[in-house]
Amino acid sequence: MCGMKLYLDFEPCQECKTMMKELSSAEILYADDKIRADESAKFLRHLTYNHSEVVKAVMNDLPKQKRNQEYDWFR
Repeated sequence: MCGMKLYLDFEPCQECKTMMKELSSAEILYADDKIRADESAKFLRHLTYNHSEVVKAVMNDLPKQKRNQEYDWFR
């Protein structure tokens, strides 16, 4: 499984704080990969739909794709 770390500077809401507490619990930390992935995905969905400032920060940090990947028949 590939890991990725994100360092986000945002003000977490109460739901974020609850989810972060659950994600750092021994139950999740020692759970199997599927359970950990599902819980992480739930938190990322929450961030995506409820914290637009997080999405904007991530989008600004991602490398931009070059337009030279277009097919010849688009030119």
